[in-house]
Amino acid sequence: MEALLEEGCIIVATSNRAPWDLNRHGLHEDLFGHFVQNLLEACQPYQLSAEQDNRRLLASDTVTAFSEHYFFPKGPAAQAALDKRWQDLTATEAVHPAVPLELTVMFGRQLQVDQCVRGFARFTFDELCNRTLGAADYIAVAQAFHTVFLTDIPTMSLKVRDQARRFITLIDELYNARVRLICSADSPPDLLFAGNLNEEPIIDLEQLQYEGAVEGSRLRRDLMAEGGVAPVAATTSAAMAAAQNLGGMEEKFAFKRAVSRLYEMQSKAYLRSRVKA
Repeated sequence: MEALLEEGCIIVATSNRAPWDLNRHGLHEDLFGHFVQNLLEACQPYQLSAEQDNRRLLASDTVTAFSEHYFFPKGPAAQAALDKRWQDLTATEAVHPAVPLELTVMFGRQLQVDQCVRGFARFTFDELCNRTLGAADYIAVAQAFHTVFLTDIPTMSLKVRDQARRFITLIDELYNARVRLICSADSPPDLLFAGNLNEEPIIDLEQLQYEGAVEGSRLRRDLMAEGGVAPVAATTSAAMAAAQNLGGMEEKFAFKRAVSRLYEMQSKAYLRSRVKA
């Protein structure tokens, strides 16, 4: 970004945060502050917040879509409805029975898909969100399949924040690739995330891992010791931001966006925009 600004490029960008509120957790604060200062000198921020969720407006005329794509609460009825939807959509692929498949994920990893037919794949929530998977795995799924069935989505809280975080990332990647999502869940989208901000934060080793092509399986704290990653909180303001993240503020924000996207993913406009088989 700074290179573009130095060359005099005109930059038009959108963000969920104002420049001064961008997440600085895990970055060199002095360098990030310098970037924000340069950005504000070159660009005029405009707040376009609205009380109305436009994604919900898109889905407002698709009440019937939820009866075809989102089944709740979990139980025999929801399971039967989802099974029928799977059979109906894959019937034209009868000559290609559902088979296991190994997807290639970046960094040389493989992701096992136990049930898939051509562009259709079926997973349980535990298979995708209760294992040590990340954005790279979900991108591979989104690139390989135009329709994903996801069963047994539970009601989540900060007590299972790792599963909640993975679910958020999964929805983001499916949404970005315009994948059709058909699922069964404990509750409607608005009630899927039941955690409250007063719960004691859970800090796990997975959260501290540095995701990427690092040597071996070193943890982020090891990289910090070598000077490769900034301290978690170098100043009081950074410590407050980190505390908010660890306390669930970031998950709350991201989950609201995921819920909004779940609604849009049922809309006619979204389904028309997805890549067809």
